[in-house]
Amino acid sequence: MHLSVLPLIALAAAPLLASPLPPKTDLLAQNTVVAMYLGSQKIPCNFRTMDCPDRCGHAQTVAQFRILKNEAYSKPGKYGDDKLEEGGIISINAQDDLPGEPEGVYQELQKLTPGETLRLTITHYYLNGDRVSEPVRPVTALERLAPPAEGAPAPELPPAPNEGIMPLTEP
Repeated sequence: MHLSVLPLIALAAAPLLASPLPPKTDLLAQNTVVAMYLGSQKIPCNFRTMDCPDRCGHAQTVAQFRILKNEAYSKPGKYGDDKLEEGGIISINAQDDLPGEPEGVYQELQKLTPGETLRLTITHYYLNGDRVSEPVRPVTALERLAPPAEGAPAPELPPAPNEGIMPLTEP
């Protein structure tokens, strides 16, 4: 993201959502952070169902960020994510549009350059659907603040999680 501040993609009075939230949705927590984009990683399938690895949809691409500062935090009830702390890592789904994300967030995540600084608002909802109830954490606001520093080395990505990954072949 570049120093020329792009328009803030945020929830407004009547936002254009990539995928609307179901009527029965609970707001659990919200964090607004300033973070540095570290890069994206492909997380392989964990081989947990009969459809793995080619028909399950478990593999995903995540954008990783290091938190530089938490500017705002709210947790209106008993449940919800804790406050994101400075130095922590955030992994955001960069492969699909999530319910509650404003139009364009997914495309902006694809354009990031490692080292860029952004302001992100991550909202933790609990979706109470007719057939499925699940938590979802869309990026509800994204603002580019600064490009990568000139001549600075690219930030290091944390290692990809490999818990539960089964080998395709046995030794």
